[in-house]
Amino acid sequence: MANQYNVFIAVDFFNADILFVANSSGELSRKVIKAIENHKLESDGAVRLYRTSYQSFKAIENLMVRYHLPFHEAARPKGRDYESQTTNAVG
Repeated sequence: MANQYNVFIAVDFFNADILFVANSSGELSRKVIKAIENHKLESDGAVRLYRTSYQSFKAIENLMVRYHLPFHEAARPKGRDYESQTTNAVG
């Protein structure tokens, strides 16, 4: 099952735009570090990292392009019961 989640994504600090996509965490780290060294990232290089499946990535990418959505909107879980469910984190 771990191999299913083989797309690594770096998103800008505001969670709006996909900056880099890679097939491994090492490859993604190298891309981010190189961009920081070259002063090509805003927010002093602060990024958010995600790992997902190829199918999910393509669906997110499609929603972003088709509806001009930021990453955090396109990647938000969808589903019939998602909005009504809560998690009891205290126990």
